[in-house]
Amino acid sequence: MDHRLRFAPEILARLGEELVPHPDLGIMELVRNAYDADAELCRIKLSGAAEAGGTLTVSDDGDGMTEAELASGFLLIGRSSKSSSTHSRLGRRKVGEKGLGRLAALRLGTTVTVTTRSRTEPGIEHVLSIDWNRVDASHAVEDVPLGIVTRTLDSTAPDGTSEWKQGTTVTVTGLRHSISAGAGERLARSLLLLSGPFADGTAFNVECDTPEYAGLSRLVNSDLLRYHEYRLVAVLDSEGLASATLYNWRGEAEFTGDHAAVGHRQGTRRKKKDAAPPLAFSAPEATLELWMFNLNPSAAKKEVRLAEQDTPAIRNWLRTVGGVHLYHRGLRVQPYGDKGNDWLDINLRRSGSPEMRPSTATALGRLMVVDPADMLRPKTDRSGFVETFEFGQLQEFAKCAMDWAAEQRLQQREQGRVGASVKAHDEAEEADARFQRILASIVPPGDDMLPLDAPSDPATLQSLADSATKVVNIQKQEIEALREDLLLYRSLATVGTSTAVFAHEALRPASRIVNLVKTLRRRIEPKVSSEVYEESFKNPIDSSIDSAMTLETFARLPLSLLEKNKREVNDIDLDATCRSVVELFKRYLDERAIQVTFDLQAEGATVRTTIADVESILSNLLANAAHAFTRTDAPMGPERTIRIRTRLVDRDDALGQDIALCVDDSGPGILGISLKSIWLPGKTTFDNGTGLGLTIVRDIVGDLKGTQEARANGELGGARILVQLPARAGHGGSAGSSTEEGW
Repeated sequence: MDHRLRFAPEILARLGEELVPHPDLGIMELVRNAYDADAELCRIKLSGAAEAGGTLTVSDDGDGMTEAELASGFLLIGRSSKSSSTHSRLGRRKVGEKGLGRLAALRLGTTVTVTTRSRTEPGIEHVLSIDWNRVDASHAVEDVPLGIVTRTLDSTAPDGTSEWKQGTTVTVTGLRHSISAGAGERLARSLLLLSGPFADGTAFNVECDTPEYAGLSRLVNSDLLRYHEYRLVAVLDSEGLASATLYNWRGEAEFTGDHAAVGHRQGTRRKKKDAAPPLAFSAPEATLELWMFNLNPSAAKKEVRLAEQDTPAIRNWLRTVGGVHLYHRGLRVQPYGDKGNDWLDINLRRSGSPEMRPSTATALGRLMVVDPADMLRPKTDRSGFVETFEFGQLQEFAKCAMDWAAEQRLQQREQGRVGASVKAHDEAEEADARFQRILASIVPPGDDMLPLDAPSDPATLQSLADSATKVVNIQKQEIEALREDLLLYRSLATVGTSTAVFAHEALRPASRIVNLVKTLRRRIEPKVSSEVYEESFKNPIDSSIDSAMTLETFARLPLSLLEKNKREVNDIDLDATCRSVVELFKRYLDERAIQVTFDLQAEGATVRTTIADVESILSNLLANAAHAFTRTDAPMGPERTIRIRTRLVDRDDALGQDIALCVDDSGPGILGISLKSIWLPGKTTFDNGTGLGLTIVRDIVGDLKGTQEARANGELGGARILVQLPARAGHGGSAGSSTEEGW
């Protein structure tokens, strides 16, 4: 006698309610079924759902089902409709899966009625009814037969037309639990974001009669998208190669990048020989669109567009729709982009490197995937995709594209910021001098003001007015440039103040440790033999004293750099300052077995600046070079060398001389970051690095009207940083060569 597997009714709870815990996920599965049936419209209605016993109705105008399709498709749980056909009649790529989400929706109530009219059977209607109480009371699920009633429709439809509309209606009555306001809002948001608040629309629309839906619909479908500041469009093609374009708010392409530029994540390290583009992504074709908004327009330069935007409304809108949503075959996939689901680590990466990066509160995006090869596998509970290698590569593509966009914006900002304050200051002085000359031609020396009835040349007065306006405008530009610098250096000032406080506090215990250990040595030496002392006590005691003295030196270092007199402008001897800075760092360098050699040939030549400026330049270069030796890809040889060279060189314009400062090291060189990006704030290849050291160097050099250059590899094999600063006229030194051979 043959036997078959049978299933207890409890298995339905395991597969339905427990596997898909949120009712909105099950309802969304019914909506996906409508999409697969080529419906143009799907309606959701909740009646009395605020309390248990309510009714859920989901209806669509899709192709409907025949009796056979209803029996072998709708009632067959666990098999995807895609197994027989991957595309719908109208060419939609099917999104319905194994029916577990549908089962969860059908189990929301005590009874279910499915009414369907197939496009292929005009005038015929099939009705399926399920009484879950009867099923739950049975010994096995298959003991309860489910009948399908087929009937011929009257010639007149309920809406008065002569033709009954095709489609399917699922009615779930006797809801087991109430649908709370929070669940209703989550459902409304999910439905509204199925196609998203984007301008291109879709041939599939959803309506819902819940109060939450009506309120959110007005918010989600607003036209606030037009107030974006930048729009990123990144494409991953069938070969796994990425490209990207960054558009401004006018729709003009400001930056474009190919796979070689876009395919690298920020901070990844590449070996010297790795000049080829990054490896292709192993992910399905995809398109990322990201709209970024400026929600702090007062911090930007005044623009009419920003002044007109309703910033509070945009903030509220982005709280509902913000983040990057994943769209698979035209429909949004939960939970990606839901509140609290930062699946692309946008906020995390922004907290680590905030420069020019959006957050989920300031950006809206979509990652659109068709996936014809089914590389992405949905989870059984329909809460997203299984985190396979291919899914991880899709995430990696999106993160790389956003990294690239942030770097382009940062470079753009820095190009405008570097030297802006110096340029604005010079222009302001020039404009003021011109204004004073015109004023002097109108008001004779000694007169306080021009009599009101005095004759005047209209052209001269107009020139005076124009000059005054120019002075004011340029001073505004100077203030704006200084404000941008202030934002960067205010945080550094806080760090400096905190460092000084801790350094002061560290000096006393460090000195006390040295004295205590020395006292301990004096007491031990007379009580033990010299052999015992050498064997058991000498090394730990000497090491303790040495370590405490190192701690004391490290505490004095920031205090020395922060001394007030070092911020006074003077003629600074660069060679002498180089030696004094290295002396400050001596114990730090000795601890790391780093040797510093000098080749200083600009003796007597000076730069008009402050000691603090020169110390900031050199200390940051020394710290970078020393840190390079700690990298895992640093050479294994015993030699750790930093070489400091100076020369007095002629300027290219032959109008003066520069002092050239060159710092080489024998480390691994500059890897994993472009020589252009290395000067940008936040850009670093060091773990736990700030990425501000070389930005500080660049800004100081720019303020002094000098130049800087980075080379991946110098004569010692490691990085080379070259700085040129204007030398004071008439000060010692003899001109050398500015060519490579001169070094």
